[in-house]
Amino acid sequence: MLERLAPVAIAVLVWWSSTGLLIWLVRRGSIVRRNAAMVLIIAAIGATFCIIPVRNEASSAGAYSGFAIGLTVWAWHEAMFLFGFVTGPTRTSSPVGLKGWSRFWASTQVVLYHELAIAAHGALIIWLSAGYANTAAAMTFVLLWGMRLSAKLLIFMGAKNASDAFLPEHLKYLASYFNTARTTPFFPLFLASTGLVAIWLLQQGTTAPPGTFEAVSFLLIGTLALLAAFEHLALILPLQDQRLWAWALRKNTSAEQQKQNDKLDYGRT
Repeated sequence: MLERLAPVAIAVLVWWSSTGLLIWLVRRGSIVRRNAAMVLIIAAIGATFCIIPVRNEASSAGAYSGFAIGLTVWAWHEAMFLFGFVTGPTRTSSPVGLKGWSRFWASTQVVLYHELAIAAHGALIIWLSAGYANTAAAMTFVLLWGMRLSAKLLIFMGAKNASDAFLPEHLKYLASYFNTARTTPFFPLFLASTGLVAIWLLQQGTTAPPGTFEAVSFLLIGTLALLAAFEHLALILPLQDQRLWAWALRKNTSAEQQKQNDKLDYGRT
């Protein structure tokens, strides 16, 4: 039983702590963000190259290693976006009255560079992993990518509880692209798709022999998919998910100075 529960518990703990740490970092001053970005760049490059020595390791250790690699690379992309370093060509609020494809195009422009960077890095990870026994890094990265795209589309199409609480000051303009006026009628499809992926992954993990590469990797990734389903649900229902990271959302004591730094760093458009 412990061999089954350990990957689930680790995935939940890593999801909660890494999300909280990122939220905390983006609310620090620009110097802290730059230093964190440098550390994460080195970590992401190292993690990417670490795929090569572990890609033939089809064991529980290999599963944990691949999972850690995928998460590290993903964390770097998320940090670069939330720090405001890799976003898109547009860094202003949405023009009033946009509808249809015009609104979709405008929304794409605020995240375009970020999405292209993820796509390029994802292709590299898949290429490095393809044909080898250990694909945990690629599976982790692709799952996180797919779930994040699903959440972004849900917010674009209509999510009444989408909040800017997790957005740092220099990215508050992104909230103007949220559609919080209504909940899209396609929400059950989004939630069902996410839930079915999670159920299938967890089922694969629980039916595989305990402690094997298949069991550990599928349980780790399946738990992330289940947490993504929770995040989708929180976009629609008032689940107060901000309380999970209340410690990270506390304002910095030097908040005013931080705002001034952000205006200098990100105010030029």
